Order: sequence, then C-alpha cells, then structure tokens
Amino acid sequence: MPSSKAVVATSTNTSSLAQVTTAELGANQVAVKTICSGVSTGTDKWVISGRFEWGNFGFPLVPGYQRSGVVEAVGSKVTNVKVGQEVFATASINYLDATAGWGAHTSYGICEDFEVFDATGIPPARSAFGVVAQVGFNAASRIIANPGDRVLVIGDGVIGASGALSAKARGFEPLLLGRHDARLAKIHSLGINTAKSNTVTQKELSDFAPIAVIDTVQSPEAFELYYRALPATWAAQTFGNTRTGIGQIIFSGHTPDGANTWADMAHLQKQELTVHFVSGWIASRLVQTLDLMRAGALSLEKIATAYPADAANIEKLFGNIAAGKNPDIAAYINWA
Repeated sequence: MPSSKAVVATSTNTSSLAQVTTAELGANQVAVKTICSGVSTGTDKWVISGRFEWGNFGFPLVPGYQRSGVVEAVGSKVTNVKVGQEVFATASINYLDATAGWGAHTSYGICEDFEVFDATGIPPARSAFGVVAQVGFNAASRIIANPGDRVLVIGDGVIGASGALSAKARGFEPLLLGRHDARLAKIHSLGINTAKSNTVTQKELSDFAPIAVIDTVQSPEAFELYYRALPATWAAQTFGNTRTGIGQIIFSGHTPDGANTWADMAHLQKQELTVHFVSGWIASRLVQTLDLMRAGALSLEKIATAYPADAANIEKLFGNIAAGKNPDIAAYINWA
C-alpha cells in the first residue's frame, strides 16, 4: 500500500512528522499529491487536543482540512478533475494506521471526489487556505448593505483577515480590530484599515458608524467592545446614535468547550440587531472563494508563515499551536 508523510497526533497535544499508510483508491475518489496544507491555528488546536465536538476523532490522527496540490490518480467514476490538474482539497479519507482528523496535513492523500476543487491559476500557498478563506467569505456574504457601507471586523487571525478582505471585495469599507501590532501591520499591508482593540475608543467606533460587525472572537468582552456602535431603534440617545435598527452581527468561527454566551440578549433585542451564525463550508461558496483568490482579492499567503515539512519545523509549529502561542496570523506547511 502507498505511504505518505503526515503530521500525526499520537495523543493529546503530541504531534510529529511520521509515515502513514493510505488505502486503495476507490471509484469515486481522487489521489492528490500535496504542495501546501493550510494550518488553522484554532481548529487544528482543538482537534489535536481532543476538544473538537463536531467529530469523533480517535488518536492517532492526522489533522488539517485544507490543502493544495496536483491530482496523481482518479477513480473510474471521477469526472470533475483529471490527472495533472491543480486542485484544492478538503478532507482525506482515513489512513490504514491513523484516523483522518480531516487528514489534510499530509504529503499524499486520497479524497472523495466532492472534496476536490479546481485551483488552476491560483498560487498553491494561497489556495491552501481555501476553507478558512471561505469562512470569512461566508461571513461577509451575509451582510445586507450597500457598497461603501462600513463593516467592523473583530479579530486579527486568518478568519478576521479573510472576512475583512471579502467585505472589501463586496465593496464595503472594513475596519479590523486586533491586539497584535505585527499582525495588524501585515493585514494593513493588504489594504485593510486596522486599529488596536485595547486602545480604540467608543467614540471612534461610533464615529466609524458600522452597519455590521464580523465577530471572529466571540466572547462577551468582544461584544461589549462594539455593540453600542451598531444602528439602534431603541434608546438612540443612550447608545449615542440615531440610525435605524438595521445593525447586523455575524459570529464567525468555532468556539470549543460548550461556550454558549457570546452576547447580551437584552441589548440585541433593545437595538433590534440581526444576528447570523456561520460555520463550515459548502461547494458553491468554496468555488466563489477560489474565484476571488484567482482574481487576487484573497491573497492570504502574503500574511502567512511557511513551514517546511521537516521534523523540527512540524514539532515547532504544532507545539506552538498546542500551547496557544502561535505567533502567526496564518501558517502553511510546504510539502513540495
């Protein structure tokens, strides 16, 4: 059976580079040689720590849910891609000696055909972020507003950056708030206005007058930062604005450990705010996201850190992720 190099978590928060064995190619499956796999410092952390509630992943496991590569083989019934094609792939099927904790951090893996998308013409280090970019695109796509309207984005991670870039691509004017100077500088270099969340004033946020907020932090503290700046119908004088109640909040990203209080329901009701919850991906949004990448609107590789696929770098990267101390906005593993 063919084997592959992969990131393997053998137990809680213990990950290293190892060999795994892949299954035989099925009729509706695609074998992809990986060029880059995009790291999700949030979701990958919860998976390798055994705290992701949306799956039943047992150790040992191969984490990761997004990668770019080239098709090496296709099953007899596959029609959507062909050998030699540049593609983006999401989850791999289980390995013979490890569970696929979606299984994308691998040099070679087999996917179901519906998990593979055309990425022709997109730099591999960019298309490797297809899913997280789609999460940001999903958030921005929920906003009901007019071109030129302002959008506040909370969080200086890759989801926040993706949301801000997607909002800009829709013609909105985003302002991203974060805590880390180095991250904010990189995001600003992509043409996104930024500010420090711990120094921005309530007046500055109200003067910015956002029609919507993309909240990638999802905490009561984050909500307290921005809710007064949104349009309100109730007690306009109290909240310092007189705009009508069309304010929108889009909660974007995954919150582990059963957290269920992200906002004050009383204030949501008093201001008549609209709230969206977004998660996961669907094929049509992934295709739209890859189209934006192809057009240069979601160049996440410009703010990402590359890690060669060797033992030392894998140990460093996933050690930082497990400890919650990863300094990168985004990171990808270079398997080429």
